Amino acid sequence: MLKKLCVVGTIFAGLTMGNSALAAEVETETTITNISVLSEVSSVTPGIATATAGKKITCSSKINAKNPIVGSPTATATSTASASEDAISAKVRVYNSKGGLQGSKEDKQSYSKYAGATYTSKSGSMPSKAFGNHNYIKKNYKTIRHETVDKF
Repeated sequence: MLKKLCVVGTIFAGLTMGNSALAAEVETETTITNISVLSEVSSVTPGIATATAGKKITCSSKINAKNPIVGSPTATATSTASASEDAISAKVRVYNSKGGLQGSKEDKQSYSKYAGATYTSKSGSMPSKAFGNHNYIKKNYKTIRHETVDKF
């Protein structure tokens, strides 16, 4: 159940679940709360200095958890921006059904439009949820932080 979604910037994100569409609430905080069904987030952040005023960058964050019939469960977090960021990162964290952390991976890039991290579960217990943490940092722009989640 999606109760509240807060993202920095001026956005109106349409999220889809099955055949129904959910609208995201826009606020000025950089937090996302109760996102038990959210696996993708996008933000548009305008420049905040005179040199970048009016220029907008779209930041898209995704998490994808897969449990194949053959092979190990994997989770991939990706962070993508429409322009090169000073720093961009994607971190994936995988938890079991009891809430214990099974493992994590992180990718940090400088002066790039993309970061992605994949964690493959090697433990005997089945993973339950995967969380993605995404950061976008660019001089003269607001810093964007997203958290996404997907179930196995």
